[in-house]
Amino acid sequence: MRLDFHRTTRASRSSRRSCRLAAVVTVAYLGGSTIGLLVAPPLLRADGGTIRLADLVFGEYRVTVFTDPTPVTPDSLDVSFLITESRGLAVALDAEAWVEVEPLGHEGVAARYEATREQADDPRFYAAKFTLGTEGRWRIRIGVEGPRGQGTGEFEITATYPGLFRQPMVLLVAALLPLILVGAWLTLGARSEEPSGG
Repeated sequence: MRLDFHRTTRASRSSRRSCRLAAVVTVAYLGGSTIGLLVAPPLLRADGGTIRLADLVFGEYRVTVFTDPTPVTPDSLDVSFLITESRGLAVALDAEAWVEVEPLGHEGVAARYEATREQADDPRFYAAKFTLGTEGRWRIRIGVEGPRGQGTGEFEITATYPGLFRQPMVLLVAALLPLILVGAWLTLGARSEEPSGG
């Protein structure tokens, strides 16, 4: 009977360890997947941010327009242009670009900004960096002019202040919390299985 009891106890401990291991693997996988989703979006975006207008044809120019950050916030907006020529094979260095912003159905200040290569983080781009100032829907007009062509385009964006669960650090803590809880559970479980000194 004593032997059977020890076998049952060992089997029970082995079963608990297997369950704990399965829990750790599952939570680690879910936590890693969540962290991966947090890291992946910036890697999946194009160099200038989120594409708003793609491959516009202005004479011999080909123009693609990006905005950053995503989602758009009232405090900071970067509108970037990738302007190429020769059917996209060479970066255009002789163009001028501009951005006009107009609030739609709310208070805000309409304005025009020049996009320059000096403002761009990537030397292939033209960029205009500015603030919108207020939340809401905005119309963005863009224009490109140069010796090889000219044209305009437009799109709309919605500027919002990020909520609590759009903050990367909050999402990171939420992803790591299950790992921390499982670690604490494993530690307490290991201590409870330690033989008593008596």
